[in-house]
Amino acid sequence: MARNAERHIVDTLESLVAQTMRPKRLVIIDDGSQDGTGKILSDYGQRSPDLVTVVTLPDKGYDIRRVPLNINLAWNTAVASGMNDEYFMISGDDCSYSKEYARDLICRIDKEKDLAVASGQPSMSLNLAREHSPSGSGRIVRCSFWREIGEQYPVKAGWETWLLYEAVRRGHRVRLYSDVVFEHVRPRGAKHQFAYWGAAMHSLGYHPAYALGRIVKNVLARSVPLKGSLNMFRGYLQAKFGSADPFISPFDLSLREFVYRAQVQKMSEFLRGHLWSFIKAS
Repeated sequence: MARNAERHIVDTLESLVAQTMRPKRLVIIDDGSQDGTGKILSDYGQRSPDLVTVVTLPDKGYDIRRVPLNINLAWNTAVASGMNDEYFMISGDDCSYSKEYARDLICRIDKEKDLAVASGQPSMSLNLAREHSPSGSGRIVRCSFWREIGEQYPVKAGWETWLLYEAVRRGHRVRLYSDVVFEHVRPRGAKHQFAYWGAAMHSLGYHPAYALGRIVKNVLARSVPLKGSLNMFRGYLQAKFGSADPFISPFDLSLREFVYRAQVQKMSEFLRGHLWSFIKAS
């Protein structure tokens, strides 16, 4: 998906076209850009019609709710063009990848048959982001798994994380390869200011202590601006106490229970580890 991305979109496209493992199809959703993005994409489409497909949508202003819709549209467009491959990759309009990015990841995924989703480590202005699970951009998804879950993202806050938990719940694995780095230019949360991250935690069934711990950790580590962390807390409370917005409504109960149990186990292991360290130090 691209929107008003004339400053970054050329670098993104060039890095994708230059991949050693050349993509069979690039589908770009132009979400109503009002700058030069449309012209850039049109030029690429005319030069490489066998590779580049551009879908142009009317301008309806920025709305994060359309991001999963646009990803689903890109997938459906690729399928309609005859795509029938084992992997697909999702990218933002402000990312740049080394020539070996796709090859490195796919070669590794090929060797781990239970791996459903993987990504490299995003770098922002040469500083590695504090990511511990597959990034939303630069994410490579095994198509057989994608078909297993219905071939679409849910249009709900937390759709990117939903994919990871759903994979693990079904017996697959997900992985971030920290030695495979790509450049992600735009700061995280720049448009939605992290409020939807908080809503997503409740929608996905996060344990309240886990959600609060994540927010506090963001503040202490300064990985999210203080205002962003406060917005996360506000978004969590808004979702918890009910909202008429279907975008921040809860996911299905079975997934929420799985997430809750997984986080209880993780917190228990964390506490036991710190208690044992304290005992040994004493």
